[in-house]
Amino acid sequence: MLFWNRLTGRYTKELPDQLILGEWQIITDSEKVFINTFELTQNSREYIFPDSTHRLSVRSPDATLPCEKQFPQWQLPSDILSESLQFFELELQKLLSNSANWLDLVKLPPLVPQIENKINIQPLEVTTKQNLGHIEEVCRRPRAYLKMETERLPVSRAQRISPHAAEFLASHTEDWERRTFRSVVPKQVLCMVKEELLDIYENKVTVRLIDNLLEYTRQRIQQVQTIKRQLEEAKYLSGTTKDIHWRNRQRIYQLWGSDFDAATPLKKAEATWRQLLQLQYKLQSLIDTDLYKAIPQRAVVGSTLKRTNILVNDQHYRYVDLLWREWSRCHHGQVKNSRQVFEENKQLFRGFESFCLLLIGLALTGSGHDKDMGFGFEAIANLIPTRGGEPILFRGALGEIYLTWQEDGSFLIQSEGIKDLRLVPIIATLTATDNLQTIASTLKTFSHSLTSSTDSLTVLLYPGTEEERKKLPSHIQREINTLGNDRLPKEVAMAILPVSPLDILSVERIARAIQWWFNSQRYQSYPPTLPINIPDNLLKDTGWLEKEKNSNQVCVLRSPLPPEEQFFNTNIQTLINQLQAHGLKKGQLQPIEQIKNLPFQARGCIQPLKICPICHSIGSFTALDSQCFSCECSQCESSWGTRSCGSCGKKYPYIQITRIESQNRQPGWVERTLGREVIAVPCWRENNHTTFICPHCGTCSQAKLIHVEACIRCRISC
Repeated sequence: MLFWNRLTGRYTKELPDQLILGEWQIITDSEKVFINTFELTQNSREYIFPDSTHRLSVRSPDATLPCEKQFPQWQLPSDILSESLQFFELELQKLLSNSANWLDLVKLPPLVPQIENKINIQPLEVTTKQNLGHIEEVCRRPRAYLKMETERLPVSRAQRISPHAAEFLASHTEDWERRTFRSVVPKQVLCMVKEELLDIYENKVTVRLIDNLLEYTRQRIQQVQTIKRQLEEAKYLSGTTKDIHWRNRQRIYQLWGSDFDAATPLKKAEATWRQLLQLQYKLQSLIDTDLYKAIPQRAVVGSTLKRTNILVNDQHYRYVDLLWREWSRCHHGQVKNSRQVFEENKQLFRGFESFCLLLIGLALTGSGHDKDMGFGFEAIANLIPTRGGEPILFRGALGEIYLTWQEDGSFLIQSEGIKDLRLVPIIATLTATDNLQTIASTLKTFSHSLTSSTDSLTVLLYPGTEEERKKLPSHIQREINTLGNDRLPKEVAMAILPVSPLDILSVERIARAIQWWFNSQRYQSYPPTLPINIPDNLLKDTGWLEKEKNSNQVCVLRSPLPPEEQFFNTNIQTLINQLQAHGLKKGQLQPIEQIKNLPFQARGCIQPLKICPICHSIGSFTALDSQCFSCECSQCESSWGTRSCGSCGKKYPYIQITRIESQNRQPGWVERTLGREVIAVPCWRENNHTTFICPHCGTCSQAKLIHVEACIRCRISC
């Protein structure tokens, strides 16, 4: 039995004290391993997850001591998020069982499924609203158990004398007021006192029903409110606002347009939300009644009711039984055995992987609509990747890439000549806690794990929502939604992105990560080099070539112009004629003959850089000083290339699109305003988007020192 760390890609025999949900997997061999009393199959790989009490227990006969750990509750996804993620796994399995292709996969909307059903009033809510008056009547005039007790009371308060009153009075002279000649005048007398006990079974059921309905209503309000915010966000982003680039707005509109218009469901969600709030207020008012206060909180009622005479026949209590049975039908918190918990968690983890696969697919190929082509790639085999299966080849105007769904649930994207991109889904809801120390400790753990692996660019994906992030300070919001290319000076560059079916901008974040991985490395590899040993006399008066010092390689600065190519070919032929005149044979001239193809090879090296990353047209190429370049597209009027940072002197890539009239400087404005059309993050100072933040040093790349300090302050305030 071994434990696999999905971030570091290493095995270990022991788990750390602090566990992050989704970071670790357990690898079994032929031994018996029990996780939370459930026996795993032999030679398997499964995620580590807690039981219903948030505790983890791993036992094996070979281990001397069992492994006992605790998971914090904030790491566990909410109900609506869990249901949504499990939906994507079910849909993926349906597609695979029906032999569907890649185009069928990317037609799935990456949004909360069945929104229409979730924002409608549910049957339990209708029944509760109709019969709440009976519950109120039970709380105001509850049934009680009459209990008779004997108690000494003053004569003035005596109502029913006990049969043993005379005998008791004769033996207790302290209860005498005075003696007469024939009798005794009592001061206190033993009486029969009636006591009403509200703590009966039917009243316990009523109080627990109120608690259950309040919890159900709270969850429904949270669910509808979350969907309502998403609908409001979709309506705003797909509207006519000037804060969003038109291409980004068009993609978002198309994303929702394939599902439904956001305006109509938004009105329905608002109406449902108001009705649920009203129902919650009425239920909360019952907490102040005498019946609710009389029943102790520790009083437990089983999920299956006893059909007592009062619950069946009383004109008000029978509706308590009716509502309890209705609540039991839709209640999702029933006790589950270890197998059910295992299968549910397994589907949850795999559901998040399936959702991330859908986001990657939409970023690469789009949904198949003319206005949503992604990065213009096409799945050559038109197959859906499977866990641990073969890589899928994608080809487009930008080149070729391979997508692999690895066995541990992470995704590997590869392209020739650049470092790999690894996307690791982590199911822990990082932003569900407002404890800043906990978030900082988790980020430190992530950073330590990622710095140990430098063979690829690793991006962590976690299910976070904008609603949760807005509750955190701005600097924390930036640290948990970054690719590491917009860091402040002296900060650790770590890539971590929130993606969720509850966040409509998730596709743009994934696409932005692929844009940064793919084009930033290609642009920074300029100028391309060719392993050709070219004579110095051929480099004379050639502005498109430059020989590297201390190496037999030549740098290609740009494509040769027709006169330059003709001049180069003339020099080559002259050199060949001179060597032949000196008696060199044809075999000895082969290295020189190969140089004839140099103009063609140079054009092949520069051609990929001329492809517009926005519309995939061919732009005009210009070589700049300091081994930088710039391209401009006449179709979309965007420009791209590399520049030298004025602070650290290093090269950085950029994409500059048409001017945007926006003053949005809130955390997360990059994917909201620009979407995927960005590499280096623009430094907006006085609405100036022509300068960028250097991804190497974190300062404004084309600013003087005073400007740099102002930009840093501006970014902190953002």
